[in-house]
Amino acid sequence: MSRPAIKKPSDFKVMIVYPNLPMMLVPGVAIAILTRVFKDKGYDVSLFETTHYDTNEINYSENKINYSENRVKILNARKFDIEKDLGITVKHGMLKDFRRKVEEVRPDFLAFSVVEDTFLQTRTMLQEIEDLEIPHLIGGVFPTMAPEVCISAPEIDLIGLGEGEWSSPEVAEATRLGKPADKIPGTWSKAADGAVTQNPQPPLVDIDEVIPDFSLFHPSRFNRPMGGKIYRMVPVESYRGCPYACTYCNSPSQRMFAKNNDLGNFMRRNRMERLRRKLQVMCGENQPEFIFFVDDSFLARPREEIFDFCDMYEEFRLPFYFNTRAENCDAEILERLQEVGLVRIAFGIESGNEQYRQKVLRRKITNAEIIDRFKVIGDSGVPFSINLIIGMPGETRELVMDTVRLARSIKGYDTITAFIFTPYHGTPLRQVAIDNGWLEPGTITKHNTSRSLLRMPPPYLNADEIDGLLSVLPLYCYFPETEWPQIRRAEQSDEEGLRIREHYSDIYSRNFLGESDRAEKLFIHPDGTARAEQSLGDFRDSPMRIEAAALKSLTDPMIGL
Repeated sequence: MSRPAIKKPSDFKVMIVYPNLPMMLVPGVAIAILTRVFKDKGYDVSLFETTHYDTNEINYSENKINYSENRVKILNARKFDIEKDLGITVKHGMLKDFRRKVEEVRPDFLAFSVVEDTFLQTRTMLQEIEDLEIPHLIGGVFPTMAPEVCISAPEIDLIGLGEGEWSSPEVAEATRLGKPADKIPGTWSKAADGAVTQNPQPPLVDIDEVIPDFSLFHPSRFNRPMGGKIYRMVPVESYRGCPYACTYCNSPSQRMFAKNNDLGNFMRRNRMERLRRKLQVMCGENQPEFIFFVDDSFLARPREEIFDFCDMYEEFRLPFYFNTRAENCDAEILERLQEVGLVRIAFGIESGNEQYRQKVLRRKITNAEIIDRFKVIGDSGVPFSINLIIGMPGETRELVMDTVRLARSIKGYDTITAFIFTPYHGTPLRQVAIDNGWLEPGTITKHNTSRSLLRMPPPYLNADEIDGLLSVLPLYCYFPETEWPQIRRAEQSDEEGLRIREHYSDIYSRNFLGESDRAEKLFIHPDGTARAEQSLGDFRDSPMRIEAAALKSLTDPMIGL
C-alpha cells in the first residue's frame, strides 16, 4: 500500500467513516470522540456516514425497511414522518456517493468505527475504493469482539481493538509521517503475505479527558422522536462499561477483554465535575433541547452519586432520558431525577420466565420484585418503556407467553420495545447457539429487528414463528386473553392475518399509544369496553418450563465466562 509523503498536520486529511443502519437516529458518540482526538492533532477532518441512505441497495440485510420505520411497524414507537418531522431526506446511491466523496476529499487516512451489524456494509464500502489504496483503520466493537474475523477480510489491513482514543490518532500520525503503522499498541496489522501482527493493548483511557465533538454531523442528525415529540437531542456518555453479566450482551465481554489484557477495570464513570464540564461544552457547541444518556445502565452507580448528579444537573435542567434496571429505582430517586429534568426511562426486562431469566440470561431479579418495583415506578408518573427479547436460544412459544404475562403485570408502561435475539460475537448466548447447532460459527449478524439467524428445531421457535410473534407482541400484552386467538391468527402474514393485525394495531395505536406519552390510555377489558383502569395481571410465579438436560445445554457453554 502506498503511503503519503510527510505533511503538515493541517494538510493531513482524515476521513472518519461511519457505516450505520438506515435511520439509526442517535449520532454515534464514538464518531464524535474520534472527531475530537483527530482535530486535537490539528488534522483536516471530514465525515462520511450512511445513516440517511437506503443501504438495502448493497444487500447486507434481508430487512427492506429502515430501523426507525421498523420500530413503528411493530408498534414499538409512535408514528412520525422522517422528512416532515425530522427534516431528513432518505438518499440512494450510497456506494457511488462514498466513492465520489473520497475522490473529492482525497483523504490521506480513513478511520472506520464498526459494529457487527455494519461489518458487511463496511467491507462493501472498502471494496468500492480498494483501487485508491488509502491507508485505513477499522476500529469499534466488532474488531474487538472478533478480531480474527475482521482482519481476515481481504479488504482490511489494519484493525483497532479496544478503545480508540489513543490508538487511532497514533496510527494516523504514523501515516502522516510516512512511518509503518504495524507495531502500534491496540492494533492488529496484516502484511502483504497475509501474516498478522498482534500488538499488545495500551492502557485504558481516562474517559474524563476527551469531550466528544459532534460538529461533523448534519444538523438533522440531532432530531429524534421521543414520547410523541421531536427533540434536538445530543447523546452523552457518563460512564463506560456495565457492572452486569447479561449473556445476550457483549458489554461483559468488554470487561473480560480488559481483564484478560491486564488493563484493569473497564467500568469507569466520569467524575461529576468533569461530567458538568462535558455537558457545558456539548450544550454550548450543539444547543440541544434534550440529553440522551447512552450508558448501558445509568443508575448502576452508588446511590449518593445519583443525588450528586441531580445536584450537578440543576445547572442544565434539560429534559433527559436513560436506560437502566428496575432494581436501581425507588420513589426518592425518581422524584429527585424528575425535579431536574428526567422525562423518560427505558427498562430492560428481556424475559418473563424467572427460570430462564435467572439461569440462562443471568439476571437474578424475581418476577415478584419486578412487579413491585414497577408499581413504584408507575406511581412516580415518569413515562417509561420496557425492553423485551424473543427468539433466544432454547426459547419456546410458552416462554414468550410468560414474557407477555409479566409485561401485563407491569404497571404504567408507555411502550414496549421488542427485539429479536441477535447472536453478536462476544456474547455467551452466541456460543450457546453454536454449541447446540443452531447457528453456523461464521455467521455475521444483521440487526435486532431483522429475521432471526437461529435455526432451532421443535419445540423451539423457528424464524417464521419469531417474526410472527414480534409483529404482534405489544398486542398480546395489551388485549385481554379472550382476544388472543385472533391475535395469534394475526401472526400470519397472509391476507387474512394482515387484516386482523391492522384491526388490532389501529385500536392499540389509538387507545394506548395515542399522540404522546402524556395522553390518557384506555385499556380493553374482557367485556369489550375501553376504560382508563388498567386490568393488571400478577405473574409472580412463572412455571419451571426447562428440564434439567435442556437447561444444561443452555448454560454449560457459559461456565467460566
